[in-house]
Amino acid sequence: MRTEGRGVISVLIVAVVVAFYLLCNSSFFETDQIEWTSLNYLRPHQLDAFLEFSPINVWRLDSRELKAALLEHPWIVSANVRWRWPNRIIVDVVERKPIAQLSSSQSWFLLDGEGRLLPPPVGTLDGSLLVVTNINVESTEQLVSTARLISSIPDNLMGYLAEWNWDKRAFITDAGTEVLIGTSVDLEQKFLLLERILADLAQRGEHATRIDLRIANNPVVTTR
Repeated sequence: MRTEGRGVISVLIVAVVVAFYLLCNSSFFETDQIEWTSLNYLRPHQLDAFLEFSPINVWRLDSRELKAALLEHPWIVSANVRWRWPNRIIVDVVERKPIAQLSSSQSWFLLDGEGRLLPPPVGTLDGSLLVVTNINVESTEQLVSTARLISSIPDNLMGYLAEWNWDKRAFITDAGTEVLIGTSVDLEQKFLLLERILADLAQRGEHATRIDLRIANNPVVTTR
């Protein structure tokens, strides 16, 4: 009797294992899409195409491999892969944040805070992004320096500045005023001075054609 009982239990165990194997390999756990979350600039079809994603059983999906592949995308900072019963694959994406836009002879790009060039996205862009002109897009030094400069601009000045001209080391305001910055030293002092000068000009109802802040303690304002 004991031998028969053990035999029955063995058969049941094998049956359960086989049933579990068949279930795990059935279409019940197959998915043909990834659910993308937190996308602002990219679109799901772009990432699907980037991964060349095809239907797969979720048990066979290597989440570490998927994450590593996504980190090769120029727009992605990090990605978190989650599985939801029974066959949902959800990826939370953190995208890079553009701070300026610039163009080359062949195309245009966006620039992030680390000085990385980003290809144009499909999603909506912030219309207030600074335009960078006369910069060598192949120069890492110029890109990183420009990113640091733009990242240091106080929020309340961003609405005034429309362009950064690398060659002239000058900003152009929405009103057409040229603001010479010079080297990237004493930036905090220079921006504070610019705020005060713009506020003073607005109060007096005057327009400046040029504001020279290259010497931080001796600004020169040229008005019409």
